[in-house]
Amino acid sequence: MIAHRAALFLAGATSLALLPNPAAAQVDESIVLNILRNCAQIDEPNARLACYDNNIRAAGVEPRNTVPGRSVQGGGAPLSGAGGSVTGFGREDVRTPDRFLPAPPGELEEITVRVSEIRSIGPGLWEVTLDDGAVWRYTDGAGPNYSPPRVGSEVEIMRGAIGSFLLRYRNQQPARVERIR
Repeated sequence: MIAHRAALFLAGATSLALLPNPAAAQVDESIVLNILRNCAQIDEPNARLACYDNNIRAAGVEPRNTVPGRSVQGGGAPLSGAGGSVTGFGREDVRTPDRFLPAPPGELEEITVRVSEIRSIGPGLWEVTLDDGAVWRYTDGAGPNYSPPRVGSEVEIMRGAIGSFLLRYRNQQPARVERIR
């Protein structure tokens, strides 16, 4: 009986040892690093990202399909103004091909503008259209005590950390916003 169990155990262990090892199928990390360095030399952003995504799989990493905290709108197509490009404060936040260009020196740090339209898009979330035509969307839900701006009221939009923007209305806690048009 013990010999029978030992034979079964040995047969099972042998079959497991013959299975392909996942690590053996992966490419050496130095090769992947060289490939990713070549990807970094691609000028067009979408092609560069595709190169990274396609080649990082060889290192055993599954690339992310979306950007955390963001949803793709309109199939990810860039948004643009009437003239084909977006102008004004916060234009670098709008998804256009020129959003990758560095901001020129002397950019405004904040603006005060009047609200021409506001609409609720969810609990604690609004889209605010300003007199200059720019549209800003709240990205973080405001608390239940937050009083949203009204049509005709003035709001301050200021630069935040790491390229973000904050909207302040009537000395309340600023709310994080992004420019969408």
